[in-house]
Amino acid sequence: MKWLADRIMVHRAIALFDRVGRHLPGSGTIADIGSGTGHNAEEIRRNTTLSVREFDVADLHWMGPGPVIFAGGRVPVDDGAFDGLLLLFVLQYVDSPHALLSEVRRVSRGPVIVVQSIYRGWWGRTVLGLREFVWGRLALRVAVGLGVLPPVECPLSPRRYFTRLELHRLFEAAGLVIVKSEPAEWFGLCVSRDLFVLESKANLF
Repeated sequence: MKWLADRIMVHRAIALFDRVGRHLPGSGTIADIGSGTGHNAEEIRRNTTLSVREFDVADLHWMGPGPVIFAGGRVPVDDGAFDGLLLLFVLQYVDSPHALLSEVRRVSRGPVIVVQSIYRGWWGRTVLGLREFVWGRLALRVAVGLGVLPPVECPLSPRRYFTRLELHRLFEAAGLVIVKSEPAEWFGLCVSRDLFVLESKANLF
């Protein structure tokens, strides 16, 4: 069963890399904030020459070196420390998405790549809530039950869900400009897993 759980996470990481890989910088060091199990960072290391540093509020990794633990506020690095930065399905969990986005703008001198689920209407909101339960709390319980992870307090309780317009306004308020956006609709479910490539306004103007 551990092997099956790992294969599922590897498959998910490959699918995510297929989306984000072409938007990554060609060289240097990037940050994966909210790195979770470590599969996404390892997939990037496997397919590029990038150095990837992982950060999270809890140690949930079972692949790779694991994250630097931080409290979800200030990322413990200097301004402009990274050539790019990833936020993959993170913003729904944090206390203040605006504060986190402002912080990632501070530490990245390159693109900030966000992949985030959005919803439309009550049906999309319901579907997204179910998805978050399956890939969040339930997945963590299964991993602990299989012995992949030690017992750990679950940090994967969503505090909010976003519409696309809410995300656009959030990025703007944090001083980030959308350079590219790529929706990935779940047909008939009123949910999309949108990819955004963001740049700091200061870097563009």
